[in-house]
Amino acid sequence: MSKSLPTSVLVLALALLGAAACGRRGSVPMVTTTPVLLQSANDPAALRAAIVRALEARRFTTEAENPGQIVASYQNRGQFLRLQIDYGPSEYRLTYLDSAGLGYQQDPRTGNPVIGPHYQRHLVSLQRTIGDEIERPEREAREAVEQQRQHELALAEQQRRSEQDARDAEARERQRDRNARLEEQRLRTEQARAEAEARRPVIINHQPQVVDAMVVAPRVRVRSRFGQVRVGGRIRARWVQGQAEGDIDSGSLGLPASCRGYYAGTPEHLLRVTGDVDYLRLETDAQGDPTLMLVAEDGSVYCDDDGGEGLNSRIEGSFPPGTYRVYVGSYQPRTSATYRMLISAERAAPQAAQVQVAPPAPSRRAAAAPTECRSLVIQMGHSPAQTIHCPGAEPYCADALLRAGHSPAQLIHCRDVQPSCAVTSLRAGHSPAQLIHCR
Repeated sequence: MSKSLPTSVLVLALALLGAAACGRRGSVPMVTTTPVLLQSANDPAALRAAIVRALEARRFTTEAENPGQIVASYQNRGQFLRLQIDYGPSEYRLTYLDSAGLGYQQDPRTGNPVIGPHYQRHLVSLQRTIGDEIERPEREAREAVEQQRQHELALAEQQRRSEQDARDAEARERQRDRNARLEEQRLRTEQARAEAEARRPVIINHQPQVVDAMVVAPRVRVRSRFGQVRVGGRIRARWVQGQAEGDIDSGSLGLPASCRGYYAGTPEHLLRVTGDVDYLRLETDAQGDPTLMLVAEDGSVYCDDDGGEGLNSRIEGSFPPGTYRVYVGSYQPRTSATYRMLISAERAAPQAAQVQVAPPAPSRRAAAAPTECRSLVIQMGHSPAQTIHCPGAEPYCADALLRAGHSPAQLIHCRDVQPSCAVTSLRAGHSPAQLIHCR
């Protein structure tokens, strides 16, 4: 697609082409005075300044100056040209005075003066430069306005970014506060869970199962069929009696499948542990096939059938202080049997205890030095805040517990344990609460 050129460029190009064409013939007709009309009126002082700047730019030297008139000459490489520039508010005129080396002469055929093409080139270049200098103040003013506008835009953008950075910093600070509160709440939850786990009894060969229906609401008084038994730190052995009977299936009470048997709706005994009881054993002695169920205050249920001598039941382990409900039922429905129940601080005789499978030999990794607890907490993807649980934890136990996927809050169970026992127990899949037997 062709585009039209500005008129001033076309005029300049035609002048140069004409000069070149005439140059091939040797010279061009002499134009003594060249008037140039201005597009608008100019201040004489401003016009003079523009002409002076243009003369200096085209290497002209001012020889004389009068109001509205300047005489200037150009000399370079054997060429000499003297011009007179007359200027007014709306025009200026370039008048030839004399020259040397530009081919000025009289045409022998016509008698009119002629001159070489370099003269016309000097005139065109000077006119163009004067025009540029006349437009310079307005152009510089526009450029200054544009620079000021760009500067103001840059300041506004800088201010906007500063305000946005301040808002982002505030948002990050609020998020850090929220994260800190969430982390603090999570730590409290973990600590509460660990403390609840520590308050839960550790029963040999029985995993706790929480049954919501068995949770006792605060300030609700629980009754028993055959009274309450208070157990302190000095307990050695004590017998209580009762009648094992009931027609309520354990499944209808929401109990797990491991709690087989039929029970009455009320516990036979309330066992209140008040002192530091390291170990406690409950074991029935009855004719028939009794079942035994122990329920902690938080609804944790432990059941046994035939764990004692013959068809009798046994529950033994570590009992933290609290009130426990003891249910003695029957394996068969609609049966009744008188029983005695032993409450003892002594462990069951070895021959009556469940046979334990020898633990596997420790692996090579177990024999190697364990990873430092704090480093391992972070390696396993936990928050660095969880490292508060590491102090006091036995290193081998801590390594095995964390690698087994347990929460760092469970490290409380790794204090004062025998390393090989703890590692074997955790790798066998036992709960960290079972580590009480490794102390």
